[in-house]
Amino acid sequence: MAVPARPCGILSRVQIADIMALVVPPVTDLLRRSRAREGAAGEQPMFPTVVAVRNGRVVAAVSTPRMAATLSCASTLSVGVGADALVLAAQAEVDGAPALTYSVMTRDRRAKFAVQRLQLDEGRTLVAEPVDGGDPQDATVLRVLAEAMAQEPMSVDRVARKDRGGTFGEDLFLPPEKGRVVVDAGTVRSLQKRVKEIAGLALYVPRSPEAGRLAIEAGLPRTCLVEAGAWSAVRVAEPGDDAQD
Repeated sequence: MAVPARPCGILSRVQIADIMALVVPPVTDLLRRSRAREGAAGEQPMFPTVVAVRNGRVVAAVSTPRMAATLSCASTLSVGVGADALVLAAQAEVDGAPALTYSVMTRDRRAKFAVQRLQLDEGRTLVAEPVDGGDPQDATVLRVLAEAMAQEPMSVDRVARKDRGGTFGEDLFLPPEKGRVVVDAGTVRSLQKRVKEIAGLALYVPRSPEAGRLAIEAGLPRTCLVEAGAWSAVRVAEPGDDAQD
């Protein structure tokens, strides 16, 4: 059954703007990396990417070459990492010009569609500020994201310890903050197993180096780990700006 998304109202605009501010830098970084990855047909477009935001930061992302495959990961991210918002970013043409499109869905199912114009010249990538994209031509993405965000997140309060006499004392369960990392790691690991056969990649951004080490101990592949703070803000081009990467 389809879950309707509520339009972005005045009360949610600041929240949506904050989400966009968090998501644009890593997405733009992925765009630049994809342009540097040349194939037989030349520069490759950025894979459709779903990004999970939680507690005011990007916590995970999944990129695959197929929109349907990327969207299929939305529910797992919603449930497994307890996302406050999911954002589907994709490279597209809007009015005949290259752009990144962002479909945003919050936990209370408020939706936003934004467009970020691009200038893709040889050897450089210039990006404009994202702007309101109005109503998307195809609402499928927002519908799938809404259905994903309607699902209850997994509890992290009763994550069992692997041993009963180790670091965390005699408690049967990990402290919630450590349980959160273990559940995150398991979620991203399962997503990586799902998408690796089609050249996809699942990424996890720990809140600290200690959380990163715990995620690795919990089975997260090292190739999926992004160091906290590694996705720094990117420069936004002004009209007429000729700056290169």
